[in-house]
Amino acid sequence: MTLLDTDYLQNKCKKKIANNRYLFTCLALLTVGGMPEKSYALASPDDTIRPYVASSLLYDSNFLRLSDSVNPVLVTGKSDKSEFIKQITAGIDTDWTVSRQHIIVKANVNQNWFQNFTALNYTGWDTQAQWNWHIKSNLDGHIGYANIQTMGGFGQLNQLIGNIQNNQRSFADGGYLFHPNGKINLGIFRTELQYHQISRKISNNIEDNAEITLQYLSPTGSILGMRLLATDGQYPNRQLAADSTLDNAYTRMNYAAIWDWHASSKTRINGLIGYTYQDYTHFSNLNFADIIADLSLNWQASTKTLLELSTRRLVTQANNQYASFVLTQGVWFSLNFQYTPKIILKLPISYQQQQYLGGATNPIYGQQKDNVGSIGLNLMYYPWRSISIGSILKYENRDSNNYQASYGSQSAGVNLQAEF
Repeated sequence: MTLLDTDYLQNKCKKKIANNRYLFTCLALLTVGGMPEKSYALASPDDTIRPYVASSLLYDSNFLRLSDSVNPVLVTGKSDKSEFIKQITAGIDTDWTVSRQHIIVKANVNQNWFQNFTALNYTGWDTQAQWNWHIKSNLDGHIGYANIQTMGGFGQLNQLIGNIQNNQRSFADGGYLFHPNGKINLGIFRTELQYHQISRKISNNIEDNAEITLQYLSPTGSILGMRLLATDGQYPNRQLAADSTLDNAYTRMNYAAIWDWHASSKTRINGLIGYTYQDYTHFSNLNFADIIADLSLNWQASTKTLLELSTRRLVTQANNQYASFVLTQGVWFSLNFQYTPKIILKLPISYQQQQYLGGATNPIYGQQKDNVGSIGLNLMYYPWRSISIGSILKYENRDSNNYQASYGSQSAGVNLQAEF
């Protein structure tokens, strides 16, 4: 058995870590970025409904990501930049398979308390429903909706301000296997990002997307294809004026070659290379076009060791009031080691460069550019089949041409989850 193929990891790690989304919500408070992949396996008949409770305690030495050149008293009224976050979570995961139809419903609610910045206390949730449908042997697809309320990170804000955000996503797609080795997929989805704080509502965003993908399916399980993604976006709360520096509407086109290559039983290489073009409706000087790429290598070095390496050059939404998007390029590496069937260690390391787009240009430093590096150590322990204990350590540092955006932080956390 390998680290990825053991029944224990399939039935415990994936379920617990995926269900442990409350932990990633808190981790988002301590770190910037991070995009866990979602993966669902068919549940066994006796494991269809899984309620759980969880509790976590997280510490961050510089929660608001303040620069050493900034006096925290002037920003927060307090001299202490650190924060302890306590969270309790209750949730339930359901997983039904009826004939060839697969239905997934997940929901949890979490309460978060802040020891230093108590005004940030909030209630969050994570809900989603998805139907993986199949008709005959050549038609399949997905229909679903997700609603997540959490607190966004402060890496791009660097100030004490309410940053509660609600993310909604509704989607529908379908694929037609027109040949044993050929498949076409069509999909539409809408994303809505809404902030609670009045001063943050200027960043509320809605995107309507349409996607078409043509794939070649090899007999060995590898996939090669072409994808076209068209996006129509708007910021409904941005009112344009003569002195406006931010637009309120745009269109974006993404063209990409995609692949998922199973090079061997131990090696998998997947990703995309393409081109993106964003056209703003009113301010053409904000338009940008660039090459995008997302390449990943997974290597099962031994039965206990998995190495993951990825490099990315992507344009994503910015989380501040002065730019609409950020171009991120960098390298992410992770060493995963299964010490025993009950103990898993993970060592994540990353380095990335960030350039902000679609906003005002500062007369001193121009467009903000950052270099961000981080290293961490994660431990997962499963003393019993229904109990998991996790701990994290992380160091992060950012150097920026905007001296007020440079910072360093250390974080640590522990969580306990029990299933019923």
